[in-house]
Amino acid sequence: MNIKTIFFKDFYALFRSNNAYIILGIYAALSFAATFYVGGYFSLDNSSLVSYFYFQPNILILMLPAVTMRSWANEYRLGTIEYLLTQPINYVDVVLAKYAAACLFGLLMLSFGIPFWFISSFFIELDNLNIISAYLACILSIGTFCAIGCLISAFNKNTVIAYIISIFILWCFLSLNFNFLLTSTQNFSEEIFAKIIRSLNFEKHYQDVMNGQIGLDNLIYFFSIIILSLWLNIITLEYKKK
Repeated sequence: MNIKTIFFKDFYALFRSNNAYIILGIYAALSFAATFYVGGYFSLDNSSLVSYFYFQPNILILMLPAVTMRSWANEYRLGTIEYLLTQPINYVDVVLAKYAAACLFGLLMLSFGIPFWFISSFFIELDNLNIISAYLACILSIGTFCAIGCLISAFNKNTVIAYIISIFILWCFLSLNFNFLLTSTQNFSEEIFAKIIRSLNFEKHYQDVMNGQIGLDNLIYFFSIIILSLWLNIITLEYKKK
């Protein structure tokens, strides 16, 4: 068994069980409902399709756990985890294969917005560079959420529990705002401390990238969380084997 086998097995398993079509359908319905009924698509300046991209993190934290919950929990349920862990394969390859399969499905979901982008160009003068930046923000979010979701799945044998915990953790990840700490420490190292605190907020980095203000700090934020989550996933497998 190699990395390609694991990757394709995980990716196509979603379509064999028809879960993929349900997830894709619900994602599309939520995305466009949020765009038109909540985002005020017809009443706001949507040259960068802000009505569509603003709600994407909230929708992704509901849909991506439905993909990642199977990554490891399904291996436990089917009893194939023992076979997988005893194969002469690097754990890094196994984790990356499952992670890549989840990310690819996330990108497939995101591609549903491309026809909407094309159709909107007939009615609105679009800022295409800003839209590309917004897509990059979504891609980085997908990579981050999938890494966290796969890690949570590694701790759970039940897919439903893995799904619920993933949503809760990701919701906390999106919602936590550490700016309240700034009010109590106004008198020492204000500027440096303020930058550190703001750098912990997901919304700050997502908005920066979505608005085209991409900085090294934004990339470090997303990639550090991805790498840390995948590393912990590898450590979890090694512990379970022992």
